[in-house]
Amino acid sequence: MIASATPAVPIVFKGREELVKQGVNILCQQGLRFLAILGAGGMGKTSLALHIIYSGLVQKKFGERCYFIPCELFEDTESLVQGLVHVMELTMQENQSKQKVLFNHLQSAHGDLLIVFDNFETPWNHGNSRVGVKNLLEKIANYGKVSLIVTMRGPDGPGDIAWERLGDQSGIPTLLPVPAKEAFKAFAGNKLQISNDSESQIDSLLYQLEYVPLAIRLSAQHVKRVPLKTLISMWKKDKTSMLKEGTDPGRLTSVSFSIDLSLQIFKIEGKTLNLLSAISFLPDGIPFWVKYLPQMVPGEALNFNVSTLLESSLIYDQKN
Repeated sequence: MIASATPAVPIVFKGREELVKQGVNILCQQGLRFLAILGAGGMGKTSLALHIIYSGLVQKKFGERCYFIPCELFEDTESLVQGLVHVMELTMQENQSKQKVLFNHLQSAHGDLLIVFDNFETPWNHGNSRVGVKNLLEKIANYGKVSLIVTMRGPDGPGDIAWERLGDQSGIPTLLPVPAKEAFKAFAGNKLQISNDSESQIDSLLYQLEYVPLAIRLSAQHVKRVPLKTLISMWKKDKTSMLKEGTDPGRLTSVSFSIDLSLQIFKIEGKTLNLLSAISFLPDGIPFWVKYLPQMVPGEALNFNVSTLLESSLIYDQKN
């Protein structure tokens, strides 16, 4: 399951070169050990992590001592430890504690190790596992030869670890228009029919998709089967429900699934969900929201609801 859930390094990867450079610099040149890649679902956090760990400098420093943990498979401390023991190929003796075997290995490591906890929001927000997962992560971080990368939904890294963050205060930003267009064309391939109108049509579509990497990839997949003009009609009619591939939706194959996953993981329901629904109708968000949101929705427990939505990265705070 771990092997099949571990993705390959993405072939199409546009507009993230500077973020990769920053991540490599943090792990290799600055001598810092903890890198957090944060933000909403569909922003390409995993792709960014993969390009960082397979860069020349990171491979030179860590070599085969680089371990990738797809955390969507693990819901608590025990299963995370079992995953680490498996990917590190540690030998278990009879009646031995898995945690002891893991910590002994980290203690006796001869070279630097890098552990990538991908999609860490799953164990971090599952049931009552937060305390145990936090303790495990911080114990691992205490070993001087261990470096960590964590990717997760939300604006903050987990635990009381001095994470170096990529991106801005909201996490990994969306793509800029030019690399977004390059990515769309690369995903669409030679099936994309270029005409006098197609360039402006692509620009308009990408603007409406808000340059979100997952949305760009999934929309471009349709161009292999339908003309660009038809794709734009599909978007106008069906919106995010057409941003999917295959029959079994997943976090990497459906924008709607990715959004629903955030709602589920962060338990967004009731009045919090109603607030998100209201905000989603406002194309420019709520200017000076601290002042005006209480006037728009009087009498609600806004601080808690807003905090929950910010934690999920389904909304973000930028320039007031």
